[in-house]
Amino acid sequence: MRTHILHLLTAAFILMAACRKGEEPAVAPMSADPIRFAVPSVACTVETTPFTRTPTNLFPSGGSFGVLGYCLAYYAGTTEVDPTTGPASWDSKAVLSAPTLFYKQEVKFNGDECYYTGVQQRWYEPADYLYTFFAYYPYSDTFYTVEPATPTGIGNPALTYTMPFSGGEIATPRNLDDIPDAMAAATVDASRHGGHVALQFNHLLTGIDFTINNYNERNDLTIHGLRVSGNFYRSLRIRMNEGLDYFPETFAGTFTFLDGSDDTDDIRVEHNKSQAKVAGKTLLLVSNLEAGPNYIGTDISIHIDYTFMGRRITDKQIALPTGYLPQGGTIYTIEANFIGDAFILNFIVGNNQVWEDGGDSNIQFD
Repeated sequence: MRTHILHLLTAAFILMAACRKGEEPAVAPMSADPIRFAVPSVACTVETTPFTRTPTNLFPSGGSFGVLGYCLAYYAGTTEVDPTTGPASWDSKAVLSAPTLFYKQEVKFNGDECYYTGVQQRWYEPADYLYTFFAYYPYSDTFYTVEPATPTGIGNPALTYTMPFSGGEIATPRNLDDIPDAMAAATVDASRHGGHVALQFNHLLTGIDFTINNYNERNDLTIHGLRVSGNFYRSLRIRMNEGLDYFPETFAGTFTFLDGSDDTDDIRVEHNKSQAKVAGKTLLLVSNLEAGPNYIGTDISIHIDYTFMGRRITDKQIALPTGYLPQGGTIYTIEANFIGDAFILNFIVGNNQVWEDGGDSNIQFD
């Protein structure tokens, strides 16, 4: 990969230097047409019920995303744009391109259309110019670190998503609702002929739901509490056209689906019945595909507080089995099957495939 980039960079230097030796072209004129964004779509390979916080195939109304926008590369060794690079493909001009059109620009979606405030950026007048856009949701410096660090930084952009937690101990309470449904998108070599810029967002995180199955023939089961504890991975980085990077840093804590100290959210599962999507919640986590067999973290346990046949068990702990490969952009269900007087865990994905086969193996922006 480094050799490939060096070759591109060398070619770009030669091209730019040759251009500067001759007559320099005039500055590319801007058109009267502002750059607009189409209603964003969301890649979703698994059919899911559209609960409020779970990854779905709809971009959230009222949400906003950040955008980096590219078109012209610099002359080598300068921060002066070269109009002759307008028609060049992204692959050939990326190493000397900077997000001079948009840099961390907030674009809002009101449910019907996208818009941004402030100066309305316009397309260049030449119709054959090619543009590239890199976007992330939600729009926030809290969750994301954007590369390049400034609007004049050159090279393929990258985006590091970081969970809103750090440090802590296993018993440290963590709130599921603090984790956003992180997404990213890219459109490469778009032209003004396409009208509005189309962006398809990809989910970055793995989702986990719980279903309780009571396979007893006669006796009902009451679930008072359900928690997940452990050391979870904090961040991942998307390098446009170059895949994902993972980091070993973790945070510790406990996520609560049902609070065992509050009887108002108890769930009664009748015999031979099921309770799907416990508490209507999804736990979103970073899946580190290089950390096998502990892909979402270490020392992860499921804690169940329940009553069966008049006997209450306040903290039944079940270790999360290792070796499964949870993919980003996929919601998995942990089935807690109550058989006899014990829980047996099963892992499924919404399309009835086993965990290893579900979802997208990598998020690629082409």
